[in-house]
Amino acid sequence: MTFETLLSLLPWLALIFMASGMVKGISGFGMPFIAIPASTILFNVPITQAMGWVLASGFATNIVQLTQTRRQWRVLGQIWLLVGVLLTTMAMTVQLLSALNTHVLSMVLGGVMIISIAAQLSKPLKVSPERKTMLYIISGFFSGLFGGLTSFFGFPSLQVLIAAGFHKTEFIFAASFVLFTGTIVLAIGLGSQGLVTRYDGLMSVLLFVPAVLGMLIGQRLRDRMSPQVFARVVLMVLLATGASMLIRGVVGWLSA
Repeated sequence: MTFETLLSLLPWLALIFMASGMVKGISGFGMPFIAIPASTILFNVPITQAMGWVLASGFATNIVQLTQTRRQWRVLGQIWLLVGVLLTTMAMTVQLLSALNTHVLSMVLGGVMIISIAAQLSKPLKVSPERKTMLYIISGFFSGLFGGLTSFFGFPSLQVLIAAGFHKTEFIFAASFVLFTGTIVLAIGLGSQGLVTRYDGLMSVLLFVPAVLGMLIGQRLRDRMSPQVFARVVLMVLLATGASMLIRGVVGWLSA
């Protein structure tokens, strides 16, 4: 794709990134999980290229949220095992990103997410203190596995974090830290395999402005939510993400 073609897409991509930034502002996450499927489906670009467009926005929005909720840094003492397992697993599996056909994986992951989140919406999952360590290890492993193979490393870790009973600002800090560190691993993996061009890097920088603007708008809406409504919104965003991954996988598989 030429630079001129990329520039012609910029206004439409800016709208997509502003909308996905609003989703992140409301729920604390979800920007790449909305922006990547929308970009690949609407503009028929490779998933790795869409992932490259999201990198700068991912860094910027997560840094903003980490700064805003920095007083919750003690949460790291509870989630360090989850983060460590996730990053280790993802660092190994991301090397397969350019070698595997991810369409089937996206369909499987999307289907699993829909079933899992729908079940939690009907009967909320609660994580007891004695089960936290094991669930953090398991969720970290599968999030890293899915992240390396499909670029989505939020499930099931974010689901476990909301079920662990963190309040809004604690969850925002924890989710932002998980996504920020995971984005670093993803960026290194994409760069080392030559999957992001300098034009994609420039597009990524241009798009972080509408993404941050959308996030700030979404945060104003989040401030008006009760903890119960917030938890339900988080699960609804995860459910929508699963549906988008299922659709992305089906579209990619049919067009392959």
